[in-house]
Amino acid sequence: MHTVTKFLVVLAAVFGIGLSSLTIAFAINNRAVLTDYDRLLSANAALQAREQEAAASAAAEADRLRREQDALRQQISASEAELLRLRGDGAELRRDKLTANQQVTTLQNQISQLNETTRMLTELSDRFAAEVTELRGTELALRQNEIDLLDRISDLQSNNEALTATVRGLREQIARMENDGGGEGEAMAGSPDITTFVTGMIMETERDASGATLARVDLGTEDGLSRGKRLFIIRNEGGNRRLVGHFNVESADLQFAEGVVNTLGLGLTPQRGDIVVSDIRR
Repeated sequence: MHTVTKFLVVLAAVFGIGLSSLTIAFAINNRAVLTDYDRLLSANAALQAREQEAAASAAAEADRLRREQDALRQQISASEAELLRLRGDGAELRRDKLTANQQVTTLQNQISQLNETTRMLTELSDRFAAEVTELRGTELALRQNEIDLLDRISDLQSNNEALTATVRGLREQIARMENDGGGEGEAMAGSPDITTFVTGMIMETERDASGATLARVDLGTEDGLSRGKRLFIIRNEGGNRRLVGHFNVESADLQFAEGVVNTLGLGLTPQRGDIVVSDIRR
């Protein structure tokens, strides 16, 4: 074989080996490139997903911010409307304050007038009270005088009745004395209903609503007293016995009796401690 041919064959072999090496290197690099490409595609997909998520989140955040902005705008509008309303209320309150101040001034003037009127009414009331007190005193005095006059009239009527009864009794006694002759001692015996001589004492006296004098004595049914019986009231003055009147029994128990006093027009008032007897001669 020719040397050139050998050289070319060797060169072709060398080129073949180089080409094989390059083919092998290309295959290896191609596989690495494909791996890197797949990795870059995966990274790109991940980045796109993250970008989409970020875009969605940004859109949501933007929407939220828009809603918050709208809410803030509404709040600002409401605040401005409230501010306008408050300004109107403030103006109205200032007008009300001015009106209230005017009313206070008017009321103070009215209070001053009312105080003066009250002072005048107080003076008139004091004068009226003094006049009423004086009139009441006069009325009470007149009533007391009327009561005294009525009591006096009642006493006079009682005295008149007592005197009439006494005159009638004396006439009856005189008639009996004239008819019976020696009956003088019996006529002066006092109360013929009480067969035995009894003596007692007035325990207390009082006047009833009609002005009559009531009395209570320490004698009762044990002493022969009963309703309708009569005792003499005697008073000792300096050793002298004075007839005060009659005691007419109204009610009696065992030891005490109550009744009405007839002063017989003698002008004496029975009192506690006066003596009562059934026979004035003893």
